Amino acid sequence: MVRVRVPASTANLGCGYDTFGMALGYYNIVAVEPAAGFSCTVRGEGEGRLPLNERNLTVRAAAAAYEAAGESMPPLAFCCENHIPLSRGMGSSSAAIVGGIYAANVLMGEPLSADELLALATRLEGHPDNVAPALRGGFTVVAQEAGQLFCRRLPVPDGLRGVLAVPGFPVSTKKARAILPRQVELADAVFNLSHAAALALALAQGDLAGFGAMLNDRLHQPYRFQLIPGAADVVEAAIAAGALGCTLSGSGSTMISFSEDDDMLRDNIAAAMREAFQEHGVECRILFLKMDNRGVCLF
Repeated sequence: MVRVRVPASTANLGCGYDTFGMALGYYNIVAVEPAAGFSCTVRGEGEGRLPLNERNLTVRAAAAAYEAAGESMPPLAFCCENHIPLSRGMGSSSAAIVGGIYAANVLMGEPLSADELLALATRLEGHPDNVAPALRGGFTVVAQEAGQLFCRRLPVPDGLRGVLAVPGFPVSTKKARAILPRQVELADAVFNLSHAAALALALAQGDLAGFGAMLNDRLHQPYRFQLIPGAADVVEAAIAAGALGCTLSGSGSTMISFSEDDDMLRDNIAAAMREAFQEHGVECRILFLKMDNRGVCLF
């Protein structure tokens, strides 16, 4: 049996639309083993809702890995232990894909390289910002040039913590993309370029305050906030409570604040985020998470 642990992830980090990602210390577990016949079980998030046949995303990803390696997938038993909330901007689909392709690659004797796994996961997901940190951990930057993927990774400083407010309603990635404008103002593009460069440099230098100050965005958040009642107020409340910064996690509905490693500070930030959401009739659960610098691994 192969057991794989896959981290959740937060994408965009404000200014890095479809480019930045960061792995979170919150995990799905995928177990796969040879069997007399195919089977699939799902426990936790998505139990009773996700398909248990060949349409299951983890199963499809595993089959794609076998195909990429030029092999036919044998009968396998899949068990998906899901903790990452579905359609909340925490990389649930990326975790399913990465878990499937990684487990399959191990079962085959690892014929696919790390770059090939990233390219395959990106093709299956449609964009690389969540699959890259799920695979490699830490903070990742992914660019595409002439059909080739370029991925760079930085370890996240040990003292960085996340406070996530996870609303009870999902946001469809398709809908969150459809709401975006096709063209943007030059000033907004320059704003995001400068913030993205400064954010990456701040992380590389261990400047947590500088990182938090750059989590602003003009390309996607102002539009996506329309799908999440109270989102702008959550950002304001979190920063007022002492957060380094606060931003939409992926396409939402989760909001993520960052702070240094201080329990009282994180409690204050969490209370402020919850209260801001409640003022708009939104109930949420709070997750206190470390960052993950390892990425997908055998477990």
